[in-house]
Amino acid sequence: MESERKLEFIGGNGISLLPFIVFIVITIGLSFINAADLNMMIASGVIGLIAGMLFCKNKDHYWDVVLEGLGDKMAMTAVLIWLVVGIYGTILRQGQLVEGLVWLSVKFHLSGSAFCVAAFLFSAAFALATGAAFGTVAAMTPILYPVGVIMGCDPAVLGGAIISGAIFGDNIAPVSDTTIVSTTGQLYTKKQGSAEIGGAVKDRSKYVIPTFAISVVLFFLFGGASGNTALDASVADSLVAAHQNPAGLLMMIPTVIVIGMAVMGNNLFVTLPVGIIVATAVGLGAGLFGLEDLFRIQDGVAEGALPAGVAGMLNVCILLMVVVSMGNLLIKSGYMGKLVEKLSGNIKTTKGAELLIFLFSTAFSVLISAINTIPNICASPLVNALGQKAKLHPYRRANFLAVACDSFNACMPFGGSVLLLLGCVKTLAADAAYITVPSPSAFLATCFYPCVLWVVMFIAVLTGWGRIYEGPDGKPVKEMPED
Repeated sequence: MESERKLEFIGGNGISLLPFIVFIVITIGLSFINAADLNMMIASGVIGLIAGMLFCKNKDHYWDVVLEGLGDKMAMTAVLIWLVVGIYGTILRQGQLVEGLVWLSVKFHLSGSAFCVAAFLFSAAFALATGAAFGTVAAMTPILYPVGVIMGCDPAVLGGAIISGAIFGDNIAPVSDTTIVSTTGQLYTKKQGSAEIGGAVKDRSKYVIPTFAISVVLFFLFGGASGNTALDASVADSLVAAHQNPAGLLMMIPTVIVIGMAVMGNNLFVTLPVGIIVATAVGLGAGLFGLEDLFRIQDGVAEGALPAGVAGMLNVCILLMVVVSMGNLLIKSGYMGKLVEKLSGNIKTTKGAELLIFLFSTAFSVLISAINTIPNICASPLVNALGQKAKLHPYRRANFLAVACDSFNACMPFGGSVLLLLGCVKTLAADAAYITVPSPSAFLATCFYPCVLWVVMFIAVLTGWGRIYEGPDGKPVKEMPED
């Protein structure tokens, strides 16, 4: 019976890696030619699955395993949460949260490096609220970038501040896709289920908080422009005035509620609907949007925040399911177990296991920089297997994965975050001569938060800072269990 359940490939079971290889090669190629596209990534995954099928001895069983992976509980949990997050995030955007943050900066007369710090904080707040790194860059850049240039920020550092804030939120927000994937893929061995999102976020805070503080200092030190922007004062005033609304700050109410409930350990399927209800009530009550902004029929087409929120998440949901199905092929062929044994064969210490996990995840982050969620998804099965063998707690494993996969990819010249920001800036520059378009390579030196966090986490690996093991009933313990 066991031999019937095991997938076998012509040329050995290492061929089960072929779908991943096809997917990664195409994804890297898209990144290098600045053509990252989720639809093409999905297509490359399907092409990879077809290529793997050609070498499988039992093709019917092959597709049974693929379909089993598509319906994986971890994948389906992430998919459903993402769909709810998509709705929640669009409601917050509709409620003019960004405009409220801009008003706050103007109210406090922030300029130069101070505004650069504010841009970092505002992007972080928005990303914490929505859990969307790319969404944050897309939403904040058209507003904060021109305002920041007007107020005397260094353009490259300003862009780095926006990206850094987005990564901070994506890294620690309970509703972030990175947080969700990094936790749901790290399974307990001594009880059922995966790492709890609230618990993982709380454990990660010991690394995130000092990194956040260091980043604030760096943006303050280097955020000011060396020269004047030479912009007409009336143009500056009108531009700033068009993008501020103090009432938008009311949308911080549901944000605080959602984050608080998640950190206290509430199920995200309970937390997010509460956030949606509160955000809707606040937005409608304050007149920030009407019911027609949430849902309407226009020329026979459903429009508004509700369908837009779902639509914005569909591609990444499908991509997750495809990639998880590839991982299931590795497991059912027996190759994952062999790979873990081979990689960990010469590892004699917990530090060595952690170093392997962290550097392996980092390599995926650099190689697949187009979408930060994808290296997270790809590396998760191996991190889980290696971490379980080393008896590391799922929180610890999730932290390594989340930090490594949200680090250098954020500042790579061919990375998705940099390309998205530069695309927005180029659009702005076409209509405003005062806007400078930084070089893609400039962000290697200005995305302070993700780079500093990687260093902090690397130190945690080398020193054992915050190391926890899985104890009885999945409880975190500081000493390695004997069993």
